[in-house]
Amino acid sequence: MPWELPRDQSDRLRLAKGYPFIAPETSYLFIDGRSEDFSKVAEYGIALSDRKAVIAHGSNRAPEQLARKFVGHSSGQDPIPLTAIWLHDHDVVYSAHVARYGSVAAELVSCPGTSVQVFLSWLTGEQLDRMHDTELPGGNYSYGHVQCQWESLEGFDLPTDPDNLAVYRSSFGALNFQGEPLALEALPAKNRSYRSLGQEEVLRLVHQGHEHEADLDTAILKSIESSQYRKRVVEAVRKQSLDVFHPSYSISG
Repeated sequence: MPWELPRDQSDRLRLAKGYPFIAPETSYLFIDGRSEDFSKVAEYGIALSDRKAVIAHGSNRAPEQLARKFVGHSSGQDPIPLTAIWLHDHDVVYSAHVARYGSVAAELVSCPGTSVQVFLSWLTGEQLDRMHDTELPGGNYSYGHVQCQWESLEGFDLPTDPDNLAVYRSSFGALNFQGEPLALEALPAKNRSYRSLGQEEVLRLVHQGHEHEADLDTAILKSIESSQYRKRVVEAVRKQSLDVFHPSYSISG
């Protein structure tokens, strides 16, 4: 089951505008709702080779979002290691989709020459099932594998196939702004070729042309509370979406 939305309107607005949420600058260990130094992986006796490496390029790289998904759930009893990497020839952009909590979420796209800082989350089988429960219902995202080159931010020798990393991808492609994707300003990148914007700026773009565009907070809350309004906004951005998936991407069952 997906995690529950906050009831208070101010909390809903903070959540929607806060995406993709704050993440540590380096590798870390997620434990019971908080981030700890990555060195504790050894203390807990965690073998990365026993886990599945999944690219975390949006909110799943942030302790705040992991807490919403795993704290209080049986799969959250195990810590989750996250290793910071530079993912080459890719960038993280906004998807042609508005999440149920009001944010424009992230999408990973092919972008030759650009390297973007993301994380590998190392999940047990039960944690991967839980992540599926929060990502796949409704058909807005797919789960698969992509061939890509990357390097550890700290130079760790990580036990995974660099040519076949797991990833969640938007089923609707990238948000189209004047013929190109818009990169997430919150994620560091080298040689970025796309224009980057923050969440609030993108939300203003998405809600333009709809009845609540003059008041962004009202528009965000309407998209959360009214399925009909959100459907209109989502349909508008999907009509002009960009398909910039990496050609090697394959959906897994």
